[in-house]
Amino acid sequence: MKYLPAILGEDHPSLSATERAYATIKRQIIELELEPGTHVTKSTLERRAGASTMPVREALTRLQRDGLVRVLPRSGYRILPVTLKGTRDLCAFRRLLEVEAVGLAAELGLPERDLARMEELLSATYEIGDQASVDAFLRANLEFDAIIANRCGNDMLAQTIVRAFDELERVLRITLKSLSFSESAAHQRREILEAIRDRDPAAARAAMSARTQSSQEQIINQLVSHASLAEVSISIT
Repeated sequence: MKYLPAILGEDHPSLSATERAYATIKRQIIELELEPGTHVTKSTLERRAGASTMPVREALTRLQRDGLVRVLPRSGYRILPVTLKGTRDLCAFRRLLEVEAVGLAAELGLPERDLARMEELLSATYEIGDQASVDAFLRANLEFDAIIANRCGNDMLAQTIVRAFDELERVLRITLKSLSFSESAAHQRREILEAIRDRDPAAARAAMSARTQSSQEQIINQLVSHASLAEVSISIT
């Protein structure tokens, strides 16, 4: 695939020191090793990334653009928190983009190898508290959606969707700590696949709309249990 979410990225020897530092710190933020709202110093991040000052500084500039960190004048950096409002905005944004992308993908049609791969990915499940199964489930689900995005025929749309997946993954890692696997969600993903296979854009859009709406409701309901105000940071403990 041309555009990959961070969870599917691979560490290549050809990566520059800055790219390696960026990828390492970003994964630690997304995987909640660096918790939302945490204050960190540049020296701490240098140790975590195993990199020198300049690559980490450049990586942090990119992470600020990604909306994952904020500079604290003369006192380091803050890992940006997850908020209810931000999550609602993210889920609504994702819904708009993915509904359009799946319609375009269904209209264009997908190669059989992609359809077969998406079929395989539908088998992924997870158990609460089993981190390995959660990781595998997230990889499967984000790959499923990334295939659709990459086959929509619009590079700008595909790139924007895949970038949103990285922020979405961080939110999902919080919610899946206490949200059981949903058979209905798995069924909704199958409906999306069948609509794409049938080359039915209207059905594909309807299925994706239903799936992303249900996902948003589940995510928000889980986060509400952690917070009482729409702008507060979400605790992951």
